[in-house]
Amino acid sequence: MKTNIVSLLMVVALLAISGCATPEKESPRALKPLKCIAVMPVMAGGEDVDLPLQDLQKGAAFATSEMTLLLADRPNIELVSSRQAGGFPPEIIHGRSGAIAAIGEQTGCDGVLLTHLEYYSERVGSEYSVDSPASASFKMALFYAPTGAVLWTADFRETQESFLSNIFSSKMGKRGFRWITAQELLRQGLEERLGECPYLK
Repeated sequence: MKTNIVSLLMVVALLAISGCATPEKESPRALKPLKCIAVMPVMAGGEDVDLPLQDLQKGAAFATSEMTLLLADRPNIELVSSRQAGGFPPEIIHGRSGAIAAIGEQTGCDGVLLTHLEYYSERVGSEYSVDSPASASFKMALFYAPTGAVLWTADFRETQESFLSNIFSSKMGKRGFRWITAQELLRQGLEERLGECPYLK
């Protein structure tokens, strides 16, 4: 029985962008523009056994929709749906580079962007009073499809701090000095990290 490409990509993402494995990045080569970047659906999975998988999957679905909104107007972006990803043939024999190359061949792109949502916890309380603040954590990696080399990585991890402990932060002013939702936190994190990617400038 064939293994679904989404399951394989979860392994790829864990190997490539987890804290325990630091991939060797390809030389920037003056940031030669990529012809096309295939953006895969956000994958859910983390090390926190107490966090319900359903919450992570909900967060991953939201993150995927937000990335679609943020990148949809870019001509060199190929947004891959979950249905499309499920139909890709896995290249397990060839490992990570084979899986990345397979995605490149299927989409016609020489870049592949993977995002892995590790933690997603909604605030408990209201905008102005919480028992537990919103928290989110994700990692991203952009691969060069022909070789599987890592071109760029980024991570985001934040639990909203109290107003008194971080009163002078620019984020506090942007958020209107209120407790935001996990969706808002995740949206802001995605905007920040995607905005930092030199291949998306």
